[in-house]
Amino acid sequence: MSEVVVLIGAEESRDPSGLMKALDAFAKWAAESGLSAESGDAPDIMMKSEFAGGEMRRKLVFQERDHAARFLVFWRAERQRARPSEIAATNA
Repeated sequence: MSEVVVLIGAEESRDPSGLMKALDAFAKWAAESGLSAESGDAPDIMMKSEFAGGEMRRKLVFQERDHAARFLVFWRAERQRARPSEIAATNA
């Protein structure tokens, strides 16, 4: 079985709780939509932390390329939705 690795850069990893919430929401959506298989030994998504170049980044490992692609779309949408509140907090 091949693995698909998605690197979440240091900038995106600064809010690990946001990433965890997105992973939880994606896993819930995947289960409810029938995207995730109930069988199998390995997890659908595995996260690894890596310290490189003085910064912490995350590696997400997916079993299927389609799942990785769908998560990236989901993650980008979550980040865009979070940005307006971040901008408002910065300007306050």
